[in-house]
Amino acid sequence: MVEKINITFLGTGSSIPTSRRNHPATLLQYKAENILIDCGEGTQRQFRKAKLNPGKVSKILISHWHGDHILGLPGLLQTMVLNGRNEKLEIYGPRGTKRKLKELMDVFMKWYFDLNKRLGRGFEIVAHEVSEGVFFDDKDFYIEATTGVDHGVSAAAYSFNVKEKNRLDKEKLEKLNIPNSPLIGELSKGKTVEINGKKVDGKKLIYKEDSRKVAIIMDTRYNEDIVKFAKGADLLITEASHAKEEQEFATECGHMTSVDAAKVAKKAKVKALVLVHLSQRYEAAPKIILNEARTVFEDVIIPEDLESVEL
Repeated sequence: MVEKINITFLGTGSSIPTSRRNHPATLLQYKAENILIDCGEGTQRQFRKAKLNPGKVSKILISHWHGDHILGLPGLLQTMVLNGRNEKLEIYGPRGTKRKLKELMDVFMKWYFDLNKRLGRGFEIVAHEVSEGVFFDDKDFYIEATTGVDHGVSAAAYSFNVKEKNRLDKEKLEKLNIPNSPLIGELSKGKTVEINGKKVDGKKLIYKEDSRKVAIIMDTRYNEDIVKFAKGADLLITEASHAKEEQEFATECGHMTSVDAAKVAKKAKVKALVLVHLSQRYEAAPKIILNEARTVFEDVIIPEDLESVEL
């Protein structure tokens, strides 16, 4: 059975929230990991609406430190403190993240953390600044970043990558009525072993789980660096703040249009495209963005807040 990547779009709007779309935030779940990408104002309430537990967030990835992407962070951390969290929280972001997080904590959170320290409770927050390449590597997956983001400030884009691996087919294993044994480890390596007088060929029980890649690219102008970074993604989640008629304005503000985002998807040969960070201008008519993008790249969706996709 393939372990699924589940992605919930907690906020699909941009600088100004609307009744339909909250500030940017995306939750990626894989096995025990709950990775939050950006944390706009109101994100923890979006967690509640989606019936998800914000206390289970294991990592936070910050694309950049503009208010619409981070102003939900103080409230989320405060809730974690008040709910008695004790697991370490890792926060990743572009150059300047350590200083900016400290400033944010000093303004909003110092009292809470000082109190909990005196009471002998609380949790550790560790800030990391990412650059180019892999910054977290686990046996099942790795996360990489690029700073080739053109938004006028220090910023990063991320990709979550499940590694290709060989797996034992549990259903076939169950049909063989093989008891739990250390020899199952040998079967998982494709070896032939003898169990209860019967030879079992591990190669016949193994299937290959393909690698998978989810790329998340937020505020940026179109450029070849992000095309290269998104290359071959199974799913590309990216901003499309404006319609093509606003190309000049979008470029001036450091954003992409519907067509820009679709061009990234097409040139990077991704399998599917998700457009988020829509301007309030398209509150009533997101299909303007959708239809323009589909003239360039066919497999594209615009999710509503709290919708999810599985990969």
